[in-house]
Amino acid sequence: MKLRNVFLSGVFALAMPMVAVAEAANLDQLLNLVKEGQARDNAAFEQRIAEFQGSKAKQEQLVREATAERDRLEALSADKEEQFRDNELVVAEKQAQLNDRLGSLKELFGVLQQVAGDTKSVFEGSVISSELPGREAFLTDLIRVAGATSELPSIEQLERLWFEMQREATYSGRIASYSADVVTPSGETTQQQVVRIGGFNAVSDGKYLNWDIESARLIELDKQPGARYTDGISALESASGSELTGFWIDPSRGQLLKIMGQSPELGDRVDQGGVVGYIILALGAVGILLAIWRMIVLNIEAGRISKQMKTETVDEKNALGRVMAVFNANKKSDTETLELHLGEAIAAEIPRLTRGIGWIKIISVVAPLLGLLGTVTGMIDVFETMSLFGTGDPKLMAGGISQALVTTVLGLVAAIPCVFLHTLTNNRSRALIMILEERATGILARQSEQQQAKAA
Repeated sequence: MKLRNVFLSGVFALAMPMVAVAEAANLDQLLNLVKEGQARDNAAFEQRIAEFQGSKAKQEQLVREATAERDRLEALSADKEEQFRDNELVVAEKQAQLNDRLGSLKELFGVLQQVAGDTKSVFEGSVISSELPGREAFLTDLIRVAGATSELPSIEQLERLWFEMQREATYSGRIASYSADVVTPSGETTQQQVVRIGGFNAVSDGKYLNWDIESARLIELDKQPGARYTDGISALESASGSELTGFWIDPSRGQLLKIMGQSPELGDRVDQGGVVGYIILALGAVGILLAIWRMIVLNIEAGRISKQMKTETVDEKNALGRVMAVFNANKKSDTETLELHLGEAIAAEIPRLTRGIGWIKIISVVAPLLGLLGTVTGMIDVFETMSLFGTGDPKLMAGGISQALVTTVLGLVAAIPCVFLHTLTNNRSRALIMILEERATGILARQSEQQQAKAA
C-alpha cells in the first residue's frame, strides 16, 4: 500500500511541471515553480523514507514476538507429549488392575454379550415381535454395555434379559389375537386384527402373513397357498379360547409358504405351454367329447339292438332291425344272393357305428407329437438364452427347460385318455358289428336249411 502511495506521488510530481508550464507567464516564474516542486518532492520523499524505516522496525518486532511464541508453544508441546506418555503408562497400569479385579467376570460379560446378540437375532426374526415391538433396542444397549471397558451391566439389565427370553418362550406357545400394521401386496399399510400361532405363523382376514425382518412389519403374501391350507384360517379367527381347530402351520417360520407361493399352479403351468399347449388341450377336449358322444350313441344303439333280438317284429330304428328288414325283403332269393344283400346291409351300418372313432385315434397320436414340437421349440429358446447370457445362472436354464417340457406333459395328458377312450369306443362298435354279423350268419344258415329241405 505504501509503495502504491509513493508511485502515485511520483506521478503527481511529474504532472505538476506540466501544470506549472501552463500557468507560468515567463521563464523565471517557471524556474521558481520547478524549484518549489522539487522542494516539495524532497520533503515528501524524506517523509516516506521515515515511514518505511518505522514500518521495518515494527515488522522486526513482530517477527521477534512470533519467534518467541513459537518457542513457547514448542516447549508446551514437548511437555504435553511427555504428559501423554506418562498417562498411557498410568492407563495401562489401571487397565491391568481392572482386568485382575474383574477376573472371571470378564469372560461372563463376553458370554453375556454373545447371548444378547443371539437373542437379538432371534427377536428380529420372530413373528412375536409384531405383538411386542421395540424389544431389540434394549438388547442393543446391553450389547454395547457388555462390550465396554468403562461400564458394567446392571442387575436390572441382566434380569430384563432373562425376562425377555422367558417371555419369548412363553409367547411361542400361545395363540394370540391383536391389532397390528399389515402391508398389503399393493404396498398400502393398514391396521388389521392379526391372529398369531405361536412363533410359526400369523394370519389375518383369511390370509397368511409373513414377518419381514428388514422392515420389521407383517406383509401379506402376494400369492396364497391352495384352498387346502387356507380353509382353516376363518375357523381359527372365529374360534373361542377353549375351542380346538385344525390348522396348518409352517415350522420354517414362513419359508415354506414363500416357496409354495412361488410354485406355479395348474393355470400357470398351462400358460407356460404357450400356444402349442392350448392347441393340445383343445384337441384333447375335442377327443374326449367325441368319445363321450360316441359312447352314448353306441350304448343307445346297443339297447335298441338288444331289444330287437328279443322280438321278431322288425324295427328299422336300429341297425339289426334294418338288416332284418333287408332279409324280409329278400326271403325268396337264393342263399348267395341273400348273403350279398345282408353283407351290403351290414356294410351300410358299419360307418354309422364307427363314425368319429378314427378322429379319436388321430387326436391320441397327434397330441404327443405336438407336445414334442413344443418341447423342441422351447429347448431352442433355452439354447438361445444360454448363448446370450451364458450358463452362470442355473435357475434361468432350469426355468426354460421346465417350460419346454410342459408341452410334452400336456401332450401325454391329452393322449392317454384319448387312447383309452378310442379303445373303449372301438371295442363297443366292433361288438355291435359282430352282433350284426352273427345274426346275418344265423339268418343265412336258417335260409339254407329251409332251401335244402324243400329240395329234398
